[in-house]
Amino acid sequence: MFRAVSVAIIAGVIGLGAIGMADAKGGHSTKAASPCTPDYKRLCSKTPVGQAASCLKKHIGELSPACKAKYSK
Repeated sequence: MFRAVSVAIIAGVIGLGAIGMADAKGGHSTKAASPCTPDYKRLCSKTPVGQAASCLKKHIGELSPACKAKYSK
């Protein structure tokens, strides 16, 4: 009984962590990639995900048109 409860709790924590990571990336839990994913990988790969927006804004002149449209509002 204890093992079943432990497994359920661990599974719940992992599931919530995955949702949190999706939100931290600025995305949703869908599999569609952001138009800024290639730009993030090219320009900001060493930047923590939570700071991706500020890094991309610093490189606004180097962004792809789709990503630039997202950050030039």
